[in-house]
Amino acid sequence: MDSDEFRVLVVCTGNINRSALAAALLRTWVGWYLPADAAARVVVTSAGLAAPVGQPMRRRTRAIAERLGADGRAHRAVQIDEATIRAADLVLTADVAHRDGVLGMVPSMLRSTFTIREAGGIAAALGPSPVPASADELRERVVAFGARRALGLAADGDITDPQGRDDDAYRDMAREEVPPLASIAATLWGMPPSEVEAIVATVSAPDAFPFEGLGHSGAAGAAGSGASGGSGGAASSSARPRRRWFGRRDS
Repeated sequence: MDSDEFRVLVVCTGNINRSALAAALLRTWVGWYLPADAAARVVVTSAGLAAPVGQPMRRRTRAIAERLGADGRAHRAVQIDEATIRAADLVLTADVAHRDGVLGMVPSMLRSTFTIREAGGIAAALGPSPVPASADELRERVVAFGARRALGLAADGDITDPQGRDDDAYRDMAREEVPPLASIAATLWGMPPSEVEAIVATVSAPDAFPFEGLGHSGAAGAAGSGASGGSGGAASSSARPRRRWFGRRDS
């Protein structure tokens, strides 16, 4: 692995909902909050312990991502392997069983593997940090997470798996997953506290995710609901910029 890179791996079962959403958001926030040269050295990927390889992000999950300014159109499910785990500086998992699965494959990753909610609890306790100056500084922040794992005990737990379930399960996933991810982004990427609060308020709103016109097939559709159809984040292939859902400048 290039020592000048910082790699984040997000893991769930199928890599079409929980880990796919988390990776899309973290990747987008890297582009928003880090300077361009630093953002180019941060790599966020996701994988599943039992992935339907090649399958797209599910439509309602993609609508959640778009509502929050991210773009899930290019996502395809990937099966996890040991090499991917070993290459990561930070591994985030959707639930405790996934964390155990990762550590069963590569036990040496114990100090840098957390559930999303566990890492979010640690980050919330540590508080926001300045924008990092290097990949090494990001690795130092992960070391701090590992040294303070007790701070995340109260928050540790599973994120709802919405696959095959109704709209409310997808909303539960967002409400359980997005706030800890925002706390992690505040500590790692320097996301401002006011924007963490705005994200939490958005996913907590009863009408945040109406899923209008998406149906319930779970497959990826031609267009998601929520934010405008333009793509967002640094990986955008669209010429039309998307305005950040809560912010004041274009992403």
